[in-house]
Amino acid sequence: MKEQAIKKWIEEHKEAFIGFLAELVRTDTQVIDQGIGGGHEKNGQAVIQEKLRELHFEIDAFDVDDEKIKKFPGANLGHQNSDRPNVVGVLKGNGDGQSLILNGHVDTMPFGDKARWKYDPLSGQVIGDQLYGLGATDMKGSLAAMVLAAEVVQRLGYTLKGDLIIESVVDEEGGGNGTMACVARGYQADGAIVGEPTQLHLQTAHMGFLFHEITVTGKSLHSSQLWEGVNAIDKSMKIYQSIKELERTWLMTRRHPLLPGPTINLGVIEGGIAGSVVPDQCTMKTCLHYHPEKQETNEETRNRVVNEVNQAIENAVKSDPWLTKNPPKVTIYQEGFAFETPLDHPLVQDMREVLDDVLPQTIVEGMPAGCDARTLASFGNTPTIILGCGNPQHCHCIDESLPINEFLSLIEIYAQFILSWCGTSET
Repeated sequence: MKEQAIKKWIEEHKEAFIGFLAELVRTDTQVIDQGIGGGHEKNGQAVIQEKLRELHFEIDAFDVDDEKIKKFPGANLGHQNSDRPNVVGVLKGNGDGQSLILNGHVDTMPFGDKARWKYDPLSGQVIGDQLYGLGATDMKGSLAAMVLAAEVVQRLGYTLKGDLIIESVVDEEGGGNGTMACVARGYQADGAIVGEPTQLHLQTAHMGFLFHEITVTGKSLHSSQLWEGVNAIDKSMKIYQSIKELERTWLMTRRHPLLPGPTINLGVIEGGIAGSVVPDQCTMKTCLHYHPEKQETNEETRNRVVNEVNQAIENAVKSDPWLTKNPPKVTIYQEGFAFETPLDHPLVQDMREVLDDVLPQTIVEGMPAGCDARTLASFGNTPTIILGCGNPQHCHCIDESLPINEFLSLIEIYAQFILSWCGTSET
């Protein structure tokens, strides 16, 4: 049987597969200032490209172009894009099977203070059943598994009927420009898998997100006469409390079977110059997460949430004479739509069958954050699911590591799904 042949091949070649992942982890692909300052992704793309060529994929390497992605809501323009190529490999099917995109990002966040790491962040070192290193979980493990699953399929002598497209994208940590560039270039398929770390849980939905910057002005003078001034931080807190009241309303009224409740986080607050000076300016930066809604389009949901936030801010402004005369400046500086694929979609059902075969228990859930699934589904018209190896709590942290057995299981899952979804004929 195909399943047994896949399992046996992976077991016989697991040391080579672990070695490929270790090589990718040892390769520096850090982004700089979340893409604004560029990134080192081309180093890892060279590793991916070499393997895809070995597997006879057609290679398309291209930089992100702001002019081509600016049409997408949430595009993060002004990043340093040169010499940071996306690498897309296409393996053409020989029949009328369904096409499949496997999407993974090669970029990582910076490792920070190397002295705080127990093992070198670029070592790819294997200790026991863990592979350590920057990006092992987020998400070089899943990206490597995608490429190696294609290798397993080929080495076992199967020819796919449908096209297999592997997207190794850049600048995901900067907001997802790499996948947007793939969509703008015309890549779409009958189905897609985004390999964000899910611990092999199947995720069919994720939250939408909005980043707000709210700047409030006041009137400055010495604090000994503060009643003659206007404290911008105090006024900001009125607005913040109104926003938190909106969050409480959402938590009582908004439900989703796979996702947590909507949240609004105050992540940055900046204002004032000294304890003895009444601050004349305060800036808050917030991150808001919201649900997908089946009865609304993505645009309608996003606009409704924006309007509700604006109304909460306006409520605070109207209740305060100073804010009424000196309204705050409110901008959205980063955003992404919510995403959901119905549980009865064939893509979901087919993956559940594969997971039931490979794993002792299949878990279906939603992602409490956001990822590139939204871009493939909303802008690329490609039904999408999220499935990868690694614990998301190990992302962006010191001593990032990945369970090796989970990585090998993911190769098996991807390989089985490729055969099932694309259709095959033996050579």
